Amino acid sequence: MPVESLLPADSPRLEGLSEGHAQALAEGGTEFEPILVHRDTGRVVDGMHRLRATILRGESRITVRYVEGASADLFVRSVQANISHGLPLTLGDRKAAVLRILATHPHWSDRAIAAVTGVSPKTVGAVRGRCSTEESPQSNPSVARVGRDGRARPADMPERREKARSLLTERPRATLREVAQEAGVSVSTAHRLRQELRSCTAVPESDEQTPAAAAVHEDSASLTALVAVAPARCSGPVSRPTPPEPASRGTARIRVRAMDVLSNDPSIRFTDSGRALLRWLNGQAHGLAAGEQLLASVPPHCARALTEVVSHYAREWERLAAGLQTPTR
Repeated sequence: MPVESLLPADSPRLEGLSEGHAQALAEGGTEFEPILVHRDTGRVVDGMHRLRATILRGESRITVRYVEGASADLFVRSVQANISHGLPLTLGDRKAAVLRILATHPHWSDRAIAAVTGVSPKTVGAVRGRCSTEESPQSNPSVARVGRDGRARPADMPERREKARSLLTERPRATLREVAQEAGVSVSTAHRLRQELRSCTAVPESDEQTPAAAAVHEDSASLTALVAVAPARCSGPVSRPTPPEPASRGTARIRVRAMDVLSNDPSIRFTDSGRALLRWLNGQAHGLAAGEQLLASVPPHCARALTEVVSHYAREWERLAAGLQTPTR
């Protein structure tokens, strides 16, 4: 096409064309790749430096490749092209491109925009948070966002999963379909969350375990629930942990009953703080179960230092349990 027939690009570069870079291209003597041009308007989408270098060479025509699409999509195409080759975009250029793409494509996920602009998803999320308002579509959690794979997902999926966990904890007899429908998640997600919650409080049924091993496992799985029912056993500071006392099936039943009492009490299940408490207790049990596996791999020379850390946390739990038993509490 004749170079004078082309319109300048809607460039993502805040500083505009770099004459130094165009001059270097012109003096290079190599043949340029075709530039991208919008078929309907004749506006350059990518290749302004090559166009300028062609003019500096004194040539009147340039090879082009036509593209089609809306202006907003053409800007995205321009950003993608400038990220992959040519003079790199500055960080300011890329952040400005993020802001503009958020305005035209608010339904895109942070990862999808990050892949286009060459920044991290956290950067996109920060820019989205600063520019979001109650009137803008991107601040509406009900609007689904399209990911890099082209699938649309709710923007508030973490909140929906948290709601499903609360429902599963508060209403253990509810069906997965009921929980999924009320929380706005899939049945498979509700099933996975129920399995996670059960794994936090599961008690092994194998008869091959030794009593000591069963006691250790049951202690780890039921520690968080027993905080609400255990008697006060505050003792002085110790330098090494006390071996676990033998546990029975009755201890597991006490733990289950205690959790049921907490889960079904209206002052717990119908308040934000109560639901947060239930989630915290379940999280503590899960952490203890994972901690058993981590402690098993500790090298012997680190045992003394680790003993002090574990003993400190044990004393804090004892102090918390004793405080729950005081008459004023």
